[in-house]
Amino acid sequence: MILSAVAGPASGVVVALLCLFGFGYFMVKHMLPQQQNMIDDFVKESRANRKIFADAVEIMSRRLDKVEDKVEEIKIILRERS
Repeated sequence: MILSAVAGPASGVVVALLCLFGFGYFMVKHMLPQQQNMIDDFVKESRANRKIFADAVEIMSRRLDKVEDKVEEIKIILRERS
């Protein structure tokens, strides 16, 4: 029966359905898990990058605070001299 369906007038439909099923099976078993792993790795890397960026912003903020304090000290000294 399968041989007659593949060789008969509706053979194009049967072959197309078999190819579609085969591609769907391959996609679900192989391609989608790989994509999920890539997305998971990307999310982990993104979280690490955000943490590093937040730490860098905190460090720069502290350094800027020190610079602002020094500038204020310099302004006070200059006012006293003039």
